[in-house]
Amino acid sequence: MSNQVNFGEGKINENYPSAIKTMLEQGKDPKELLIQYCRPQCKWYDDKYDRCVKAFLSLKNADPEKNCMYPYRDLVTCVEACVQPKIQHALRGNEHGFIFH
Repeated sequence: MSNQVNFGEGKINENYPSAIKTMLEQGKDPKELLIQYCRPQCKWYDDKYDRCVKAFLSLKNADPEKNCMYPYRDLVTCVEACVQPKIQHALRGNEHGFIFH
């Protein structure tokens, strides 16, 4: 698996901070790009959610969106925990590791 994700004309790899900063300066939201980058790191939660959906789909009249809420929440929490710091560190005013004094 490659650690590269498409963004604009180029690719983003392990040296993504400059790409994120460029996107923010252009007024673009880098979150979707980072979700694609971070989701493979949460494979265990993704697999857990997929197993839950398959189990509920095998039941008659089951709604997996209502019944797999907790595995889905775990997946989203994992992805957000990866995405948020990458955006936070690229924001203007955060050069010293924090925005508010």
